[in-house]
Amino acid sequence: MGPSRTFAIALSLLVIALTSCSSKSGTLLPPASMWVVAWGASPEGAGAGPPTQGGAEQTFRSFFYPSVSGTKERVRFSNYFGTTPVTIGAARLAIAATPPAIDTANDVALTFAGNTFVTIAPGEEVMSDAASVAYTFGQKMAVTAYVQGTFTPLSQHYSDSMLNYASAVNSGNVTTDAVGASINQPVAEWFLISGMDVYGQYQGTVALFGSSTIDGHNSNYGNTNAYPIANVPVSGQDNDRISDALARSLNAAGLQIGVLNAGILGEFAGPSLGSPSASPGVDRIGRDVLHQPGITAVVIDLGQVDLRLNACGEATEVEASLTNMVAQAHAAGVRVILGTIAPASYCDNPGSPNYGANPANDGGPFAGDSNPGPENPENAQRHLVNDWIKSTGVSLPGVVGIADFEAALAGAEHPEFLIPSLNSGDNFHPNGAGYMVKAAAIPINVILPH
Repeated sequence: MGPSRTFAIALSLLVIALTSCSSKSGTLLPPASMWVVAWGASPEGAGAGPPTQGGAEQTFRSFFYPSVSGTKERVRFSNYFGTTPVTIGAARLAIAATPPAIDTANDVALTFAGNTFVTIAPGEEVMSDAASVAYTFGQKMAVTAYVQGTFTPLSQHYSDSMLNYASAVNSGNVTTDAVGASINQPVAEWFLISGMDVYGQYQGTVALFGSSTIDGHNSNYGNTNAYPIANVPVSGQDNDRISDALARSLNAAGLQIGVLNAGILGEFAGPSLGSPSASPGVDRIGRDVLHQPGITAVVIDLGQVDLRLNACGEATEVEASLTNMVAQAHAAGVRVILGTIAPASYCDNPGSPNYGANPANDGGPFAGDSNPGPENPENAQRHLVNDWIKSTGVSLPGVVGIADFEAALAGAEHPEFLIPSLNSGDNFHPNGAGYMVKAAAIPINVILPH
């Protein structure tokens, strides 16, 4: 199934859902003047190795796709994981041309409380003054920031599919280099930038909160091959994350809802020392979701990492973490959609009672599958979590629906594996078409109050 056909099916499902919603529950919440999140990237950390080892007098140009059109913007910069103050000596917002170039006709300087520079203390985030760049949905945007002086490793978010750029160390302020001749070193991170908000007639923000399968790992992969033959990246495929697919569906339906991708690679739902964000979902949801502008709903898709590989968690642990996050969201007046856990959950820690057959250790690409078996015991934990979501989780105060990602992505012949054509190749992350299918499983009709 190609990406265009996948999107057509997803859009059809969306229209059906909205039609049903309108006929049974009344009119959707109308647009109102507000700030919403057009795009965001949760800070992951400040790595100690290349290319995040720190530097001096360097300019970074970051690219991204906003989830709604806009005319009035503010950009957020984070030094959340920094150990020393960071000074942004100049920054600009523009519509992108062919990266690393920007559109000179739509390029403005950013200010901070009227100043062209700002110093961000460790653990803090700053927001620019409102700027005015008129762009339409589907256009790529660019933020260029000059980091003044010598700096230690920067807070960043790893960009799996979006290519960003940096200038050479000690190149200084080259933010006005529209062509990008001096900002030509490819980097895979969004450095310092943590979001762009827009002000206008909108209906709110929906956040997608999870680990790498929300963040969009391998979303730049095609679907030419079918598991166990791995797919490969497609050049230029940089907007097929689940948040991109959901934004396209909302836009096509005429809804003005910002989509915030709050996914982080390797994120745990519950307490663990292994999270790259240095805080599991139960701790991070407040900062990265509930305090964001315009939040009306959150899709929680966590628990996969808790059950996988060496973690080998128990269903009850994941259920407790999900209950905690739902309670936090409900207390903040945010609607919750719980996502079931899609394949695969394999424990490969011999010291765990949930250790069992898996593709890495037992030969054959489908080792550990329930058909014909023996099933990896950790998959039983995944099914327990999903059964709990459908029976108990759905009834928790604040939960308004379920996104059945398992039903959307599980293969028919091998139910502990992703559908072969939607499998990027690692049997955990979908490819680009798979993320579109995953987005279509989100019940759009419950995102907004009626």
